[in-house]
Amino acid sequence: MENNIFLRPAVAGLMRDGFVEARHHTDIQLTLTPEQLAANRKLRDEIAATAATPYYVVVDPKTGQKIGEHALSGGPNAWEGNWLEFLRTTLQAAGRPVPGEK
Repeated sequence: MENNIFLRPAVAGLMRDGFVEARHHTDIQLTLTPEQLAANRKLRDEIAATAATPYYVVVDPKTGQKIGEHALSGGPNAWEGNWLEFLRTTLQAAGRPVPGEK
C-alpha cells in the first residue's frame, strides 16, 4: 500500500489534505529488540485489537478515539477504490469536509 496505492494522485491528495499519517509497524523484527517488539505489539493490541497486517486505524488526535478501521481486502484491483472510500467515510465520521467534494 505505502509504495503503490498511497502514491497514486487521488489517494495522495486526499491523504495529504485530510490526514496526518503516523505508522506503527509491528511486523519488523530485525531492527527491534525483543522488548521494543513486545511494546509495539502491546500498543497494536490496544489500538487495533488484531494482528492482521496491514491494518489501518484512524484516531482522533484530540480524543484518542478510533474514528475508522480498515483491513486490506478485495485484491490489488480493489485496493485503491476501497482505500479512497475508507478515507472519505472516515473524514465524514469525524465531521470534516472531504477535500475536493462539495
